[in-house]
Amino acid sequence: MADGVMTKERLASYSSLRFEVENQLERLARLKNAEQIPAIQQGDGSKSTGAAGSRMERAVLKRMEYEERVMPQIEAVRAEMRAIEAAVDAVSDPMEREVLRLRYLDSRYSRPMPWKEVALKLFGDDDDKHQLATFRLHGRALQCLKNRGDEANGK
Repeated sequence: MADGVMTKERLASYSSLRFEVENQLERLARLKNAEQIPAIQQGDGSKSTGAAGSRMERAVLKRMEYEERVMPQIEAVRAEMRAIEAAVDAVSDPMEREVLRLRYLDSRYSRPMPWKEVALKLFGDDDDKHQLATFRLHGRALQCLKNRGDEANGK
């Protein structure tokens, strides 16, 4: 967000960014769990510590390498998500803010919430009239974000 401009594309990227972070953190948790698996029991009931020790060592190294590689990415993505959230929070009209939150921030999948669902949550109805009202609110909210970006850039 070097230029301070919040575009519809940046807003739409939010759910994919969240999805990416959640998946990376889940992978990291699985790798940490792999470090905790107990040593394998031998046929005579004794524990084999040599193989288990090296297996655990490999698991720790694998997790550490992954963590070192992805943590900077996760932090960069989280910073972008915070910037998007802050831009939405800065929209002064509560209905316009809510359209942006529903459409982009509250989506359950890696794409924006469908318009019919946004209209239904805002107005309790998703008929054409309410969808049109939702589109108008969205357009005004995007204009507000554009104006804020222009002001931040001295335009």
